[in-house]
Amino acid sequence: MRIVHTMRRVTAASLLVALAACSGGGGGSHAVPTTSNPSNTGPSTPSSNTTRTLSPSAAFTANAKIGTAATEVPALALHVVVNMQNAAGLAAYAQNVSNPASGIYRHFLTASQIGAQYGSTATDYQTVANYFASYGLKVGGWPQRLTLLVAGPRASFEKALGTTFAYFHDSNGHIMVAPSGTVTFAKPLPVAGIADAIVIPSAKHLQWVKGVSSSNLGIGNTPQQIAAAFDYDGAYNAGYTGKGVTIGIIGTGPVSLDDFPAFRSAYGLAGSSTVNEVIVNANAASNANGSPTATPPPVTAPCNGPSSNPNYPPSESPTATCNPEDFETQIDTEQSAGLARDATVDYYLAYVPVECNTPGSAACAPDPNTGLGYAYQGLAESDDEIQQAIADNNGSSSSGAPPPDILSLSYGGPEVFDGFSAQANVEGTYDPTNLEAAEFAALASEGVAVFVSSGDQGAQTCSRYTTGPSGGSPCVSYPADDPNVTSVGGVFLPITASGQYSGPITAWGQQTFTSTGQGGASGGGVSTVIPTPFWQTGANVVTTGRNQPDVSLEGDPNSGVGVIANADFGGEEADYGGTSVAAPEMAAMWALVLQACKASASCATANSAQPYRLGNAAPYFYKIYNGANYAGVFYDVTFGDNGVVPCQQTGTCTGPATPAPGYYAGTGYDLVTGLGVPFARHLISAVTGQ
Repeated sequence: MRIVHTMRRVTAASLLVALAACSGGGGGSHAVPTTSNPSNTGPSTPSSNTTRTLSPSAAFTANAKIGTAATEVPALALHVVVNMQNAAGLAAYAQNVSNPASGIYRHFLTASQIGAQYGSTATDYQTVANYFASYGLKVGGWPQRLTLLVAGPRASFEKALGTTFAYFHDSNGHIMVAPSGTVTFAKPLPVAGIADAIVIPSAKHLQWVKGVSSSNLGIGNTPQQIAAAFDYDGAYNAGYTGKGVTIGIIGTGPVSLDDFPAFRSAYGLAGSSTVNEVIVNANAASNANGSPTATPPPVTAPCNGPSSNPNYPPSESPTATCNPEDFETQIDTEQSAGLARDATVDYYLAYVPVECNTPGSAACAPDPNTGLGYAYQGLAESDDEIQQAIADNNGSSSSGAPPPDILSLSYGGPEVFDGFSAQANVEGTYDPTNLEAAEFAALASEGVAVFVSSGDQGAQTCSRYTTGPSGGSPCVSYPADDPNVTSVGGVFLPITASGQYSGPITAWGQQTFTSTGQGGASGGGVSTVIPTPFWQTGANVVTTGRNQPDVSLEGDPNSGVGVIANADFGGEEADYGGTSVAAPEMAAMWALVLQACKASASCATANSAQPYRLGNAAPYFYKIYNGANYAGVFYDVTFGDNGVVPCQQTGTCTGPATPAPGYYAGTGYDLVTGLGVPFARHLISAVTGQ
């Protein structure tokens, strides 16, 4: 095991508000911008002809400001999205590179090639970097040139943007720091948008549910049981264990590198898989606001540290003396490394010491021993981690970690909420110029397979929200419905101690004949924002929007998995479920597929430094669905539904609770379990011929 430290970062709660393009320039260099930070604060009188409006998302605009940020937010870290040369071209390339009928099929790009062909020009990138640096702000970038990170004192941002920052809130108690007026640059800039105004708590939420185990072993199903049930065992027996393949985890919170060894020992796992930590910290943020270090505080024993909101995961806002593990991290790393027995797992953890939350609280005061405040890390900085994963696929890794062939993500939020979903602009249409859309297109263009949990609120992802577009009504989760990822749902898995089925696999939900669902259900439905991708075809597929999930694995907490955390402090074992169990399990299964492709001369033909990469996995699943061997590769889940009780999602139930309507599992594709449950050995054969 090793820890890799690197410099970088990107969006947190993804407030990405479009600004009209001002001016552009040419240039072809791939270099990360070189910036200076002169002592002057830049021009003080912005030009009136460069005024652009930047405002909070729709969920916040109906509510009054609740004060200024002057005392509580001494520093900020924001993403400035520079005009891309061809955002639509990158979106098209990402789709075509996964299309066997295309002339660029499996012609994967590097991060620098993405920057040269589709990202901003080197000239524009440098121009914008220099502008913010002239105000004393630190600026960092990446070879793909999709965004710049700008960090430093709030007062300097206010001068650079020609406005002040203030707190806004909605009726759910969510708080956001955003510009209080019009943004005015001092000169024309090729800026498309500004992301990462701080939302407290983040609209992104973890996808896991803690349950009471019905396993024969008492503390969740073991990796051996899961391996037997989904035929990883058949793949192992054929020699496919993930060896030579790297899985990246987009991190949600702290991890102890002792956790997975403890997990391996407790369950007697075979193999040589390792979990490495990649600390992601943009060069813009490393020393801003006087922070002495770019390394997060060490993991400490479980605690209930101060938090701005009882629903805000403590691990996202640790103090220097309280940095508890969040169990989501341990689900992701242990399921992926435990099932891909010889793979490398790189855990990307972003840490941004300049950012501070908890408005009006003394918790924001810097710790007297470290100088660190109540800094964001993990989930709130997930875009930072994604940007680093893209940059690591650049011929040689920029972080020193092996470049990820696969990514697993276990978080999401309502796709319809402007200010959360970077796919939805104010008109609610698909916009490939937005930052998150470009990120996933870039990963697909590099050949990286991305697996995302479909959500734990069934068809009711909006149920926990009462304001904003479609607040409280059914909706699906983003980024699980991005066209360049594979959405992974959850099932109830009735198995014995040896991993043999003791009943039918059913959809994870709240139907009493199989399971109470522990208050959650497999996320699924049809996007109202993202069109149906070309590859998503076949019986029962809805053609009016992106369908999710695509496939499913273990999800119901009543048949959950064992998880070990806090190994540094004696260890803590628990049973967890949720689609964030299913996503890393699917990432592990795909690692076995890629190893088999690597071993096959007829499969390892990609035009890439990693010729075994297959790109987005979802098109391969639908090709199988529309072929003759679907029944031999998939268990078709035909029972159950994904309705949930909305008040259970918000904690407001006061009487009898009735599930809101969801979708029903059925023959073939359905909006609860997708195509069903793949079996590893048969999937390998269907995809690679091995």
